[in-house]
This record gives sequence, C-alpha cells and structure tokens, in this order.
Amino acid sequence: RVRRRPLLRVSGAQHLGRRMSDHWRLAVRGAALMAILAVPAAAVIYYVYGVAHAGAFLYGVATGILSFASTALTASLMPGSSTAHGVVLWACSFLARYGFVALALGVPSYLHLWPVVAMLGGFAGVYLAENAVLLPAAMRATGNPGAERGRPVAEVVERRAEV
Repeated sequence: RVRRRPLLRVSGAQHLGRRMSDHWRLAVRGAALMAILAVPAAAVIYYVYGVAHAGAFLYGVATGILSFASTALTASLMPGSSTAHGVVLWACSFLARYGFVALALGVPSYLHLWPVVAMLGGFAGVYLAENAVLLPAAMRATGNPGAERGRPVAEVVERRAEV
C-alpha cells in the first residue's frame, strides 16, 4: 500500500503556483518541453549532418522558443479595456516580436552563417510542436463558461427582450 503525502510540509506551498498567470505558465512549460524535445533531435542531426547543421537547428529552436514565450508578454500587455495607451503598447509588443524573428532568422540567412534549412526547420518545428502540444492545455485553461455552473454550453438558456 502506497501513501501519497508530502515528506516535508511547507506552509503556503499550494498557492505558490498561482503567482504565475495561465499564459505565462503555458509559455514556460512549452519552452521547457521544446528544449527537452530539441536535444534528441539535434543529436540526430549532429550524427547525420554534422555540427553546423545541429548548431543551426538549435539556433532556430532557441529563436522559436524566445518568440513563442514572448507571446505571453504580448498577452499580458493586452488591455482589458480598449484604452489607446494599452492598444498601442500591445501593438508595439506584437510588432517587436515579429521584428525580432525577422532579424534573428534573416541576418544569419543573408550572411550565410550556417545552413538555413536546418535553422528554419528548428524554428518551424518549435511553432508546430508548441501549437500541437499547448493548444489542448490552452483550451482547458480558458475553460467552458457553461460548464462552470455544471451544464454544457448548449443547455444555456437564452433570454430575449422584446420591444
């Protein structure tokens, strides 16, 4: 018989994870997962193609992870209301994220520093894998508004006022 209980009780430990918002938690978990998945892929690329391709792949992966994690920053800057200051700040963050990607991937490609296909493959792989892995988690994080009250959304009663 196995008993699951903490070996060392720490007061307030249950609330420690709640200091991070859901979009930051998803971004950090996704970045860690992509880093873990990229290492074996880079090892295979190193074995098959060599160090230049593996380095380019890891550079693309790192650029993808930074870009995807900055999505959490953009989401945290998204205004709750449509104030002009908040919308401009959000739009600037959005443009800065894609400017970073264009520079981080474009400059090495233009200067022929390393294999471009491996670099773009690492970048695109991060985006595809994070979307495939994190989309179900993001859907669970947003929740079902009707399910909070114990009924599916289809059963929500609609009220209309006639004039």
